[in-house]
Amino acid sequence: MFKLKSAVTAFGIAIAMAVVAPLATAQTVLVLDPSRIVRDSLGGQDIFNKVEQIGAAMQAELAPQQQALQTEGESLDAQAAGMTREQVEANPALLQQFQSYSRRLQQHMATTERRSQELQQTEAQALQVFGERMRTAVEGIRAARGASVVLNGQGVYQVAPEADITDEVIEELNRTSPTIPVTRVTLPDQSAAPAQ
Repeated sequence: MFKLKSAVTAFGIAIAMAVVAPLATAQTVLVLDPSRIVRDSLGGQDIFNKVEQIGAAMQAELAPQQQALQTEGESLDAQAAGMTREQVEANPALLQQFQSYSRRLQQHMATTERRSQELQQTEAQALQVFGERMRTAVEGIRAARGASVVLNGQGVYQVAPEADITDEVIEELNRTSPTIPVTRVTLPDQSAAPAQ
């Protein structure tokens, strides 16, 4: 339901850009793998698990309405079996049932889309918090090593093992941020807004 891989890639690029010092004075260069940090750190795993739980809760909230709509749709299909469109339109009671069903189905689809957006925003906010904590860890390691530049190692062709700080960043985050707050985002219901 969410695109963790693309978010992690974009997140990694942003982190690398935020930590890079001017290249003219670079003497020591370090690299890190942001996607591995998110995947392997306790905080990253915590985000993944919490977002999965929130997504499952959202699915559970939507399930009763979805099941009711499916049952009603099957009932309407059975009632209209063998009827032409003109015959359905000539039956005011059946036509009204179809129209009412169609409105509820559209509302449910809008709610489902809103929940998907809420989940994406929930994940993005949690990754932003994680990113701030990761920047702090990276900056501490960069300063301790006297490095001038930290690059996203995913785009680096070859790197000496001692220049890769991914494991150090994971260790630091596991020590300082084993959990990350993940707060469910709730968007306003636009269908409830008055028409203008």
